[in-house]
Amino acid sequence: AVFTLEDLQTSIEVMVFPKSMADIGHLLADDAVLIVKGRVDKRDDTPKFIAMGVEVFEGVSDGAPPLYLKISPHRVDARLVDELKGTLTRFPGEARVILHLGEQKLRLSEEFCVSTDGGLIGELRVLLGPGAII
Repeated sequence: AVFTLEDLQTSIEVMVFPKSMADIGHLLADDAVLIVKGRVDKRDDTPKFIAMGVEVFEGVSDGAPPLYLKISPHRVDARLVDELKGTLTRFPGEARVILHLGEQKLRLSEEFCVSTDGGLIGELRVLLGPGAII
């Protein structure tokens, strides 16, 4: 399949192989804002873009920086998860929450976006320890 990818200044023809099209075709729509990963093919006179992956662009928040929390994986249990969920949902806002669990980084869904104003930071320090907020 071939489609035209445009921004405000230019456009480029994008080729998608059938196997990739089966995975990403549902994301392609007029005026959709996408992140397209791939490579440029310059063999012809007109460069083409070979799409390897496509994601929907989720946008940027209103400028609220993300909240990074570092938790040792061996501390994570059902009780801690429930308490963390409860704490985060009491402080709704725009800041995304990123958990660092050992070598793994997890970005929590938008339902757990928080406001770092108020008592959230203090509650998280009590729940997770003083070194948990990075």
